[in-house]
Amino acid sequence: MTDDGNTKTLSVKLFTALSILVFCPCISVKAADYKDYIGYSLLQSELGATMPDGSGVGVAQSEATSNGAWMPDITDTLFSGKTINNQSSAPADTYSSHATSVGKLFYGNNSIAPGINTIDSYSADHWLLSGFLNVGSTSQPLSSSARIANHSWIGTFNTAITNADALRRLDWVVETDEFIQVVGMANSVSTNPQPLLGSAFNAIAVGRTNGSAGQNTADLDTTYTSGRAAPNIVVPYGTTSASTPVVASAVALLVETGHNNSSLSNDPVKTSTTNRNNDIVYNAERSEVIKAALMAGADRYTTNDTGDNITDYGVGTANQTDNGLDFRYGAGQLNVYNSYHIIAAGEQNSQEDDASGTGDIDWNGFDYDPLFGGLNGSNSTASYYLTADGSHSSLRASLVWNIDIDGGTAADFDNDALLYDLDLLLFEYDTLTSNWQLLSSSHSRIDNTENLWLSLESGNDYMLQVA
Repeated sequence: MTDDGNTKTLSVKLFTALSILVFCPCISVKAADYKDYIGYSLLQSELGATMPDGSGVGVAQSEATSNGAWMPDITDTLFSGKTINNQSSAPADTYSSHATSVGKLFYGNNSIAPGINTIDSYSADHWLLSGFLNVGSTSQPLSSSARIANHSWIGTFNTAITNADALRRLDWVVETDEFIQVVGMANSVSTNPQPLLGSAFNAIAVGRTNGSAGQNTADLDTTYTSGRAAPNIVVPYGTTSASTPVVASAVALLVETGHNNSSLSNDPVKTSTTNRNNDIVYNAERSEVIKAALMAGADRYTTNDTGDNITDYGVGTANQTDNGLDFRYGAGQLNVYNSYHIIAAGEQNSQEDDASGTGDIDWNGFDYDPLFGGLNGSNSTASYYLTADGSHSSLRASLVWNIDIDGGTAADFDNDALLYDLDLLLFEYDTLTSNWQLLSSSHSRIDNTENLWLSLESGNDYMLQVA
């Protein structure tokens, strides 16, 4: 782990401009097709009555103001039985069609997480400023009872320093409170991407399966640089406004699964944490684990009936990222079926963390390591072993960690950022030399995910290692 040499940015005291852009005035919601494409229908047919639906998971929705409105229409029948809390000062009788359409996909009664029933609704500018992040203030961001927030908008402040401070605050909230932020990229590729909020490290950035959505990150300072892989994942919808809440809804299913099954989390040192809202968050529902499960479970080749498909993943060096992704598609198209089974298989500890074990892992699963890096007696490598067989001929692995934001105190927020440098490597055992030979690796120096996707030879032994 190395310090990137970043220095503290100047304290921002005054803002003169904030631009929030809404992607489209309205979204056409197709209730059935997308559920088939993202593996939801398959999972539902398998689990039946035990299918998670987001029950008990509090969420938030921030929306750009359009014609003075930003609230979803609380009278819509698809929101029946739900409590939508107005967290910003907007007219109670004015609703946004955009917010309503996004809400239907996020927590509506025909969404993939219809069990969500408590929603905090914000205008995006209020959420950025005094409503939550406190950009422009010396205070820390506020805390929330929500575990997931959806942001189907893009925007920018008028200075790079202010944008960087906003992103640091967002990343600190994810890191500190396990408050997962799902953010949309722009609807089209731009050489000057809007920094908010797709340039955050710890958020889940969402694009479109057709590959035409925003790519890349904004160049703000020595840590929040351009060239990082974004989006992280894509969805087969025509706009990122619609794609983003589908991912947020999928996150709710995974969070519910991890929270309601505490036995899935079994790290020998720490199986849970408590956030500022005094909520217990188990390892299986942490922000890094959920993001990794989404990325490892995603499809890099798709057969959607819409015609928007991934057929050329990683083709062309310009599309290839150093952390094993494609600039256009991130890790690929959301597959709820795969990601659910990664979480449901439970935590599987490395050889270094489990003295009584061998480090052998199943074909689905995750590991959260609360002490890593070689300092204070912690391990500097994590090793996992598997043997390929006729039923398992490929490996999908994603390593995710959060950028560390200092945070300071409640009254004096410190946005110092420390980006750790981790690598993901795969070794194959060579029976002729009786040695492990490096087969593949992912080693970006500017990202906070590493990813491997490759075919394996049946009968061969492999070691997956984090270093």
